[in-house]
Order: sequence, then structure tokens, then C-alpha cells
Amino acid sequence: MDPILTEPSQRIEDSLHHFKMEIAGIRAGRANPALIENIPVDAYGGKMKLIEVGNISAPQPTLLTVQVWDASILDKVIKSIQEANIGLNPSNEGTLIRLPIPPLTEERRVEFIKLLHQKMEEGRVSIRGIRQEFRNLWKQSQESGEIGEDEFFRREKLLQELVDKKMAEVENLGKAKEDELTQI
Repeated sequence: MDPILTEPSQRIEDSLHHFKMEIAGIRAGRANPALIENIPVDAYGGKMKLIEVGNISAPQPTLLTVQVWDASILDKVIKSIQEANIGLNPSNEGTLIRLPIPPLTEERRVEFIKLLHQKMEEGRVSIRGIRQEFRNLWKQSQESGEIGEDEFFRREKLLQELVDKKMAEVENLGKAKEDELTQI
């Protein structure tokens, strides 16, 4: 990869990673630990992610369990899951929290698909914003005489190729998630 694309590539990868985390949290009717691992929990005087206070597992396709390491924060974990408003109803069994995953109704599927499309658009906008930022930076360099017109167009072409590749990745990830949501 051209060294000039190192920083834009890293920023786009970060944006793509964020997009992947966002769509992992969209429920598809199957138990997936990613659905709840980033839920914030008030613990030890601060906010921690659920994955940082216990083990999350999916012993069955329709069940998630959270084994909390410290029983003193169990109630806070349950409260955080309820407040996350993801349609899960936690039940307490000592230090184990059981989260049965109810099947998705058609209405919820449509809602989740709309949410997915919104997240996809946010991902695309973020990538286009990064492209524009670097394009403007290089344009200023060209205008101040640091780089020539040919170099500006070379960089712009390389950046556009990178952006096109990453946009296709967003589309593919979104399509895979939509297929997952539409399966019954």
C-alpha cells in the first residue's frame, strides 16, 4: 500500500470496525454474545462494558447467559440490561443471569432492517467524510506548491479506490446482516 494512504486507511478501518460493532448489536433472533457485550454497567464507581464484569455465553441458539464475577454488582448488571432496551428480560439465578431470546416478530424484523440501513448509511457517510478531509488536505498542499497537480490526482485516485473497496465491504456486511434478519 502506498505510504500516503496509511493514515486515511487506518481512519477508514476504524470507521469500518465501529460499523461492525454497531451491526453486531442488532438482534437477529439468535443468541449472539455481541448483542449485549457493550452494554454499559455502573460498576466500581464508573461505567464498564458488560463483557468486563462477567462471562457471556450462548449455550443454546435462543439463550444467552452472563456469569457475573462479582455477585455484589448483579443487580446493577440486570438493571443495565433492562435499560439497554433491546427486548430481553433477564432472570437471576444466583451469579448467573439467563436471557432467553424471544423469536422476532415481523414488525421487529422490519424495525431492525430499518436500523441496519441507518447504520449502513452512517458508515458510508463516515467513510466519505474521511475521503473529503484528506482530499481537502492534499488540495491545500497542491495550492501551496508542496505537491504537484499530477501527485494530487494520483493520491486522489488511490484514495478513491480504497474508498470504493471499503464501501463495497459495508454493503456486503449489511447484506449479510439483512439476510440474517430475514431468516426465520
